[in-house]
Amino acid sequence: MAGNTQASLHYYVLAGIILSSVCHLLSVLVLYRLLTLVLEPQRRQIIPFIAAVLHILTPASLFMCAPYAEAMFSLLNFVGMLFYAQSRASVGTGMSSIQEDLQKLGSGLCFAAATLMRSNGLLSGVILLYDVARYMPLVLSAQLSMRDLRRITVTCVAGSLIALAFVGPQVLAYAEFCDREQGSGTRPWCDKSFPSIYSWVQSYYW
Repeated sequence: MAGNTQASLHYYVLAGIILSSVCHLLSVLVLYRLLTLVLEPQRRQIIPFIAAVLHILTPASLFMCAPYAEAMFSLLNFVGMLFYAQSRASVGTGMSSIQEDLQKLGSGLCFAAATLMRSNGLLSGVILLYDVARYMPLVLSAQLSMRDLRRITVTCVAGSLIALAFVGPQVLAYAEFCDREQGSGTRPWCDKSFPSIYSWVQSYYW
């Protein structure tokens, strides 16, 4: 019985290493594509290649190949940034508004999935927040066009997905571990001014 358990654990670890390595490889390719999209034409030959090589050779690559969430988190963030960059690049190029909106929503979904992996994925939403902030002068002066209003709405929806991915697990954890009616006692973090299971796990277990 113990031998079977040990063998199963071995396969789980091996599968985790393979999955992380594949995600790391894909993140390198996505990073290369992202830089070729956002850089000026004269810089697209060498900088994306150097950045991709450095991403492979970084000391963090040890974690990227381990059975851990880091590689998938990195991949989801890069894909989210690529979707965002594609949505920005499509502005003024004659591409359909629907395609622009889908790319922006795809960016929000990827950032939300990354936030489920690691809570600091919430920071990826800053670029969407900046997108909305750019339109504030037009909002205050009531000079928004319908297209601008649609872009703001889509960006807010994409940002809400990220916020939901951050708050959702926190709410579920609070409902499970901080319910005083169950009479089983609550965790120490439940009584803090801002009860956060993320900061508690980080400080207590790490």
